[in-house]
Amino acid sequence: MELCRTGALRCGAWSSQMTSTAGGLYAGAALAIATIMFGGFARNYYLRAWLGTRVITFMVHIHGLVMTAWVVLFVAQTLLIARHRVKWHRKLGIVGAGLAAVVLGLGVFTIDHSIERQVPGADSRHFMKLFVAFDGISLLVFAGLVLAGVLYRQRREIHKRLMLMAMVSLLPPAYGRLIANATHDNVESWVLGMMYASALGCLLGDAWRHRRFHPAFAIGSLLVMASNQLTYFAQTHTP
Repeated sequence: MELCRTGALRCGAWSSQMTSTAGGLYAGAALAIATIMFGGFARNYYLRAWLGTRVITFMVHIHGLVMTAWVVLFVAQTLLIARHRVKWHRKLGIVGAGLAAVVLGLGVFTIDHSIERQVPGADSRHFMKLFVAFDGISLLVFAGLVLAGVLYRQRREIHKRLMLMAMVSLLPPAYGRLIANATHDNVESWVLGMMYASALGCLLGDAWRHRRFHPAFAIGSLLVMASNQLTYFAQTHTP
């Protein structure tokens, strides 16, 4: 009996350690994404007061604030789980679901406004190509992954992977600006490659750690890569 108790205690301690390690890895991934987001938009948004870049509109300010709030919330959520603050994580999750809806709505509005400004009078077919070229499909993938994450919120292993892939799906604009700061040659190809690397990095890193492919990462990575392949095609074939 004593051996059974000791074994159970050791098993529980090992499980707790593994959970803490996993929480730390996801928190690290969230911080890495936040760093990429900040670096990509530092010149034109976060540090524009010191770098003297172009004037931005009120709606761009709102869009930037909403996206920043979403990234900060995601980082906070991963840190709460890493510190075993599940109760607070669930409370903030309600706010996160509403904020994700705002991110989607405002993102679609921003893309629509950009198309109207750059290609006024575009017909419906041309508009849809431009919507894809302006990362509209990635935005829809983000919304779908978040929705799936909310629906699977009671299944932790699925939920956390879907939410991480949702964040990865938002990276193309940040990657694009980071690359454009260095070169304007083949930006679309660089972004496509970096998105493939990001999606596959999540999938293969998780598979190496757990010795199997998790369906949530497999489906999420496929959606991210497919959406970015479509975006690349639209960007390179739309006049």
